[in-house]
Amino acid sequence: MGPEDADAFVRWLSSVTKKDYRLPSEAEWEFACRAGTTTARFWGDDREGARKYANVSDLSLAPVLKMDPKPERFFQHDDGYPFTSTVAAFDPNPWGLYDMLGNVWEWMADDWFDSHEDADCTDTKRTTTGSNRLRVVRGASWFSGPWFVRSASRGRDGDRDTTSGFRLARTL
Repeated sequence: MGPEDADAFVRWLSSVTKKDYRLPSEAEWEFACRAGTTTARFWGDDREGARKYANVSDLSLAPVLKMDPKPERFFQHDDGYPFTSTVAAFDPNPWGLYDMLGNVWEWMADDWFDSHEDADCTDTKRTTTGSNRLRVVRGASWFSGPWFVRSASRGRDGDRDTTSGFRLARTL
């Protein structure tokens, strides 16, 4: 799954339904992920909550990769999903949104910028020009260790792989 696939799906769904679907902006995604909280993860600052709320790099993945399950790389529980899980296999965040952290990195509408320093808070997305654009991904994945599974974590990518996907927003 790459950003161009997500963009194509958005165009298709919007044309079929005659409704305005889109990828969320980084700001929208983080607001939804945090669900009114100020901690590292919507369930708090601890790692234990991942057991209940997120499909992450844990003791189900370590043996598949033949890796030592060190706590700095793997959450110390077995969620039963070494790779992706079904949608809503874990509990939702306080606003009822499922899989906000873990499972797959989610493509954003925004292009990658190293900093938010010059961002205009009223923009729904930040874009650049050129053919080698990198897109923002948020939320971490089934392959992500504890450091990356947090509301503020962000990455950049432009390729298809098994750790990325997307969620849609709809303008009402």
